[in-house]
Amino acid sequence: MIEIRDLRTDELGFLREMLVAALTWQPEVELPPAEWLLAHPQVVIFHEDWGRTGDTAIVAEVDGRLTGLVWYRLFTKDRHGEGYLDDTTPELAIAVVEGSRGLGIGRRLLDAAHERARRDGFPRLSLSVDPANPARRLYARAGYEPVNDDGLMVLDLT
Repeated sequence: MIEIRDLRTDELGFLREMLVAALTWQPEVELPPAEWLLAHPQVVIFHEDWGRTGDTAIVAEVDGRLTGLVWYRLFTKDRHGEGYLDDTTPELAIAVVEGSRGLGIGRRLLDAAHERARRDGFPRLSLSVDPANPARRLYARAGYEPVNDDGLMVLDLT
């Protein structure tokens, strides 16, 4: 049974683990060690000082094991990720643990994030996905629309 719930503060290490998983979606591409990735200025903004206003993280747990995470955060024009749209649209990221993909966990997490964002009054969510990433199909099925050719996609929640 899959339990979908808020990430607890004692589980913030899982957020960093899933951030690395989201970045390393191409197993054939060798990237620097996780510690280096997490400290990189373009990555640290996704986990540093977690718990700010607007920060939301929802975890999937199967039989007591954390298997996936979706999270979103507000950014500014001066400091943001590649999925930045504007200062009022949270940028979303998601990852599912290797070996747990293809079980519907990602879709359940996306649905939970969309519901939470609506409840919190956000009219849309944005994300960035490499055009070659198979997750792009999941986002399209969930209603995300491409904004440009660089992988920026937006979901209208209204």
